[in-house]
Amino acid sequence: MRRWMLVATTAGLLSACGQAEPPAPAPTQPTPAATEAAESEAISSPADLEGFTHATGEDLFGYYFPTQPVQIGDWRLDHIHIGGAMEFAAWEGGERTETYAPVMLEFSDVTSSISTNELGQEFHERSIRVLPTAYRVGDGDFRFVGRHPQIGDVRIDGMIDLAQLKAERDRGGLSQAEASPLLKTSAQIGPEAFRNLSFVWFGGD
Repeated sequence: MRRWMLVATTAGLLSACGQAEPPAPAPTQPTPAATEAAESEAISSPADLEGFTHATGEDLFGYYFPTQPVQIGDWRLDHIHIGGAMEFAAWEGGERTETYAPVMLEFSDVTSSISTNELGQEFHERSIRVLPTAYRVGDGDFRFVGRHPQIGDVRIDGMIDLAQLKAERDRGGLSQAEASPLLKTSAQIGPEAFRNLSFVWFGGD
């Protein structure tokens, strides 16, 4: 039985393509081997990225949780979200909102008040989403450029292990403790440069 659970955020359920966005599941604490902060040092900036492209017919939907803490000031990265075919079609067709994109990052303010949802899970009341100014997703490639006033510029360059993603999906998904990293990236988040970031996948309920 899955041990992933859903948690409400301050944004609530937001409409995208006429449907409510699935709420993000609450991440568990990293395992002891992954509790050290992500390595932060200079990395080569990815080449300039423009436009929005994805591989048609490829199912990457889900939430990708970092296996180590990634934090800029008071803002901690909770997850990367990748949407489904309808969300990609709407966004790339020009139907866009200021609160949802088919590829986006969500951060929590660790200094904000903590509340408890109906499932008994704790969450920070203040969160933000970094939406893309450009992305390229598909055929194992994951590239993202975005910006938020609280975070600054965000650039991510990485690869998704499609074979592992398919294997985990075919098994109906794994608990966060059992899942293995399948998205590996380098990133520039605001003033901080990171390399060797890794993320585990959860497909939602």
